[in-house]
Amino acid sequence: MDVISGIDVVQMFDLDLSRNGPLTDLRQLLPVKHRSKAFTRCCESFRWAFESQTVPGGPDERAIDPTVRYYATDVNCADSWPNFDRFALAPDPKDTLDKGGILTISRNLQAGVLCTWRSHPATESALDIKLALSVDIPKHYLKQIGNLFDYIAEGQLMYPFIGLLYRSSNLAEVMQEDGVALGRLLSGGLDHESDQTMRTYVSEGLSHRCYEGLFLQPSGGIGVYTSGTETNPEKDLELYERTLFRAVQVCELCLIEQRLLRTFRKKVDKDAKKVQLFPRPFLVERHREELLELENQMVKTLPFRSTEAELLVRKAQEIFQIPTFLRDAKDSYDFLEKRYQNTKTTALAALAVATYILDKLKFWDKLASLWHHL
Repeated sequence: MDVISGIDVVQMFDLDLSRNGPLTDLRQLLPVKHRSKAFTRCCESFRWAFESQTVPGGPDERAIDPTVRYYATDVNCADSWPNFDRFALAPDPKDTLDKGGILTISRNLQAGVLCTWRSHPATESALDIKLALSVDIPKHYLKQIGNLFDYIAEGQLMYPFIGLLYRSSNLAEVMQEDGVALGRLLSGGLDHESDQTMRTYVSEGLSHRCYEGLFLQPSGGIGVYTSGTETNPEKDLELYERTLFRAVQVCELCLIEQRLLRTFRKKVDKDAKKVQLFPRPFLVERHREELLELENQMVKTLPFRSTEAELLVRKAQEIFQIPTFLRDAKDSYDFLEKRYQNTKTTALAALAVATYILDKLKFWDKLASLWHHL
């Protein structure tokens, strides 16, 4: 490979938190005083791409300027999507490579993603690092979310994102020279594909930035970054880390969307059995509202702050198959709705037959006479 000055690995673990109903106040369950470099970079990059959670000012503030909005105070971190909150997780003091973690979590949607960040020396092999990654959440971070154990139903496989910072300032040259190695890093290199196939994997990036090559697959992603964009190495490193976490949050969002839609489908398929014998209109209506909320708030109408962010997210959603997940969720709801309508029609028909028979037996006349005597 061309000369690399830094290798960063962010591992993302999505969590289903629907085991014991809605969560209580998250600030009572999770650490609120911890801070980490990962948390700082996450918040900074979030404001590049999305609008933070804000609220109108109070009477005094509105008397000065009613158009100004202020950071929401009912969450631990306002730099998060609507219905979500963020918490910093402290780095492992025994691991010099550990830069800390972030837990992005929703109390009412009952889902979240835990991210960890490790910065490796440039002398290591990025491919070897990836192949050696554990699929389990590190014990150091499990201890910090121990209060959530009663709510965690399951978690999916770990999603790795690897950032490579090159000393070169020419992204096209880097991709030309290291295209095969980068394609192998993205795919994992376990399928023994040809060099041409490897280059194909990194032939079309998602980012339009001149210093970033962003490549995603459903199983992992890589970001290739060049130097020299800023005026000095310190600012270059800061730009790289912020851009890295902007890409991480795009992946994080897609993982959350997958988790929410997968959990919704599972619940709807389970509840479809409940309406097979008896119609339950409130149950069906609740799932209809949940589906609309997921589609509108988490897929279609996200609080984008820039055109670039929306383009990135839409491309990433295609790669992560979010439209397919959404379609499958709608199909499950449609099946529930049809089964409910069939059960309701059968119940109404049975009620009509019973009413007719009782009328022929003069049941209603006898009931009216009994009521009159009472």
